[in-house]
Amino acid sequence: MAGNEIPYPPFPGLDNDSAAQSPSLEDDSPALSPQVAAQPPEDALPPDLPPPQPSPPQPPAKASPLNTIPSDIAMHRALLFALDTPVQLTPAVWNRFWPYIDNVWCSHQTTKPSPETGIVKIYGSCRLSRKSNFPLPEITENSRPRQRRETGICKAKFHLSIFPDGHRLVERSGQSHSHTLEHIDSVKRNSAVRNLVLDDFFKSWEACGILAYLRDTSSSSHATDIYSDAGGRHIYRQEIQNVINGALKKAYPGQDISVVKRQMDKYKKYTTCPFKGCNAPGFPDKESLRAHRKAAHQRKRHDHRDKIYICPIKACYRSKKSKGLTTLLALEEHMREKHGNATPVTEIFAENSMTEQHIANQLSAASASPMTLALNMSGFMGSMPGFEPDPITPDSSDEDQQDDGEFSEDDMQAGAQEAGDMFTQFEKDRMKVRIKRLESEKQKLDQEIRRLNTAVWGNENGEHAMTSGGNDW
Repeated sequence: MAGNEIPYPPFPGLDNDSAAQSPSLEDDSPALSPQVAAQPPEDALPPDLPPPQPSPPQPPAKASPLNTIPSDIAMHRALLFALDTPVQLTPAVWNRFWPYIDNVWCSHQTTKPSPETGIVKIYGSCRLSRKSNFPLPEITENSRPRQRRETGICKAKFHLSIFPDGHRLVERSGQSHSHTLEHIDSVKRNSAVRNLVLDDFFKSWEACGILAYLRDTSSSSHATDIYSDAGGRHIYRQEIQNVINGALKKAYPGQDISVVKRQMDKYKKYTTCPFKGCNAPGFPDKESLRAHRKAAHQRKRHDHRDKIYICPIKACYRSKKSKGLTTLLALEEHMREKHGNATPVTEIFAENSMTEQHIANQLSAASASPMTLALNMSGFMGSMPGFEPDPITPDSSDEDQQDDGEFSEDDMQAGAQEAGDMFTQFEKDRMKVRIKRLESEKQKLDQEIRRLNTAVWGNENGEHAMTSGGNDW
């Protein structure tokens, strides 16, 4: 049959081709479909149940393009490369295997069909047998680097006989190759390897992703590196991109390829999933794509709660919550280095803070007890957007409190009990996290102070250590 492929016969003659024919798939025995064979007879079903309906046919799973490469491609390529003996090919075998070796042989002359036999003769030679008649260009300082292929190094020739029934007979004439098959694969890739990147499987893929997939040995069902055996060991990313661009030029003649690619990229954003490694087919609209990404690739959002200081300059990338800073000192250094602003951060956030009169009104409405006042202040300052209290600011109200009057231990315990009753467990956990964050920030600030003291005074303790040691500055 036309669809059956015939393997190489043991002898290159044409008279034993009928013995190599595979048996016909058509026989007289009737074949039942899986749906019909699985159905029980209707009289065996209960009368109240309708007969089962056959399930609709399911589309086949999307196979890897590497599985289309014949498993014995290395043997066939070696046979067609050496041509130590004449090789007979049927039309099906020719169409399947010759594209994997067309980078070796080049045809030079084709004769007309013979009036007696109808045979067409094609004469050719190895690709590396070509000789260049053009002299090498002069190399100057402004000339770009060029690499020229070495020519005239192989004297292998072949001739191909095409019979009227489509069979082909390939024979080598003259010397054998002076190089290996691996060498000519590095010079030029065959058409089957190059056209494999245009498979629908790689639709909307980038060239680098296609190259990584083809080089991955786990992408195919074969046990060996089938793509290298087919001649694709030396293919590179730019060559894959050139193949894609050539297909676009052929599909859209007379148009700018860059414009076509931009339109295709814009269309891919709405129809294909950009998630790495996702092979889902295109979607009809953005809603379907969004639903697929939510169902298949939904991940937890990043936690940016520690980045509590953001840049007030709207055009700065640090103005985003995800790009914020963790400490007030880091924000001051960012403002000084990136924006040249020496204004204190407290004045920068004046637009986000409230006025002094409004703060006084809030404090006057608070309770008179010191513990309640402190709690109201902490809740008020925590609710201000973009403002966090300085963790290293000393408590300057201790002396005033001692002058106004001392509180007994019972009052302090009562206030602590009241505070414990007011806060929930969630609020307490948040306070614990903030305490750890402030302690970490304090350690960073102490380390920075010691570094500056060492640079200025030569001692980690600073000016006080130099004064107490008796040094006169």
